[in-house]
Amino acid sequence: MTMQTISFNDPEVQRCPFAAYRQVHAEGPVYLDPRSGFYVVVDYDEIKRAASDPATFSSITGQLLVKDAPYQARIDAIYREHGFMPVNALVVADPPLHTLHRSLVDKAFTAPRVKLMEDYLETLVDSVIDAFIERGEVEFYGDMALMVPNYVISDQLGLPREEFGRFKRWADAVVQEGDPDNGEERQVEITHIICELHQYLVDKVEQLKKAPEPKILSDLVHAEVDGRRLSMEEIVAIVSQILPAGSDTTVSAMASMMYRMVTTAGLEARLRADRELIPSYIEEVLRLDAPVQGLYRRATRDVEIGGVPIPEGAIVVLKFGAGNRDPEQFPDPDVLDPKRPNARRNLTFGYGAHYCVGNQLARSELRISLNRLLDRMQNFRLTRGEDGVEWMAHFFAYGPTRLEISFDAVG
Repeated sequence: MTMQTISFNDPEVQRCPFAAYRQVHAEGPVYLDPRSGFYVVVDYDEIKRAASDPATFSSITGQLLVKDAPYQARIDAIYREHGFMPVNALVVADPPLHTLHRSLVDKAFTAPRVKLMEDYLETLVDSVIDAFIERGEVEFYGDMALMVPNYVISDQLGLPREEFGRFKRWADAVVQEGDPDNGEERQVEITHIICELHQYLVDKVEQLKKAPEPKILSDLVHAEVDGRRLSMEEIVAIVSQILPAGSDTTVSAMASMMYRMVTTAGLEARLRADRELIPSYIEEVLRLDAPVQGLYRRATRDVEIGGVPIPEGAIVVLKFGAGNRDPEQFPDPDVLDPKRPNARRNLTFGYGAHYCVGNQLARSELRISLNRLLDRMQNFRLTRGEDGVEWMAHFFAYGPTRLEISFDAVG
């Protein structure tokens, strides 16, 4: 593969982008993707600088959620008739609006709130394990990684767990909505699915206004800063981002966490013998296998990144997954080191004002799940080797979509 043929729109590159990252790193901090025309930033420090400068690198890009496509009038008509017009919020907002939204959303994701969820999370994880432990084998992605985060988000947004498949469908639609290769008819299909989420949320929000519950959605409905509460459009926009962030991304991280343990010689024994390694191991997995490999920005003026001229209006992609493998920051960047001292400096949850609001919850889900798996099972291995493992192809999302493993029950 030559530099001229690399495109991050290529499904084969998306399934395993790391060889492409190595080649692009060798060329410089920014790569102009010939297929999309996007400027892809791969240098760790340059990603941080751009993420810290929303005045120059805006999150309002027209590429995600609030979009600007040639067929946008058709999409907007569907939103107006069946749901709510997307509004700039959180991931697709800049200060001062982003600052306001973040101050409200932060109230639902405080450290004490996440800490109080620990017993609940352990009980939930055990209930998921109970469903497959006697079989001695499991398709881990579908029967564990998919279940735990989606049950959590279902509980927190008020959908019965047995209907979590609806949330999964909605979350998948939100993720797919951001794929730059979508055609008009695919985007129309996705928009109708997202409007189903809007309709569900309207009914649920009205219930919570009358009868608050100890859930994240209820916290969002009632959060207030200086007398200001979120409008229905803002709640819909924010939940449309929390949903895939709380389900799909944690799903991928959990599947990658297990894949790495199963395929790295001696790792299971190390983690079992020293549970204090687990948090740093999780950070290393997040670094190596970021479930969100990047996000868009738009240049608001002519600017340079690492000496590369970027014209006003250009779309810039901050490739967090590439920054996580910058050899200047992480020596031997492709090597898994559970004791890597700076692993937590990974960019997987973003950087700056847009740092992921749910990072503490995601880390807790991963830590508790791995501890309970080690408590209850041992001798994890791939059931059919790499034939039982499949990987997604997406412009931003990354991770296994199938992971067949076998194990022995403890005791």
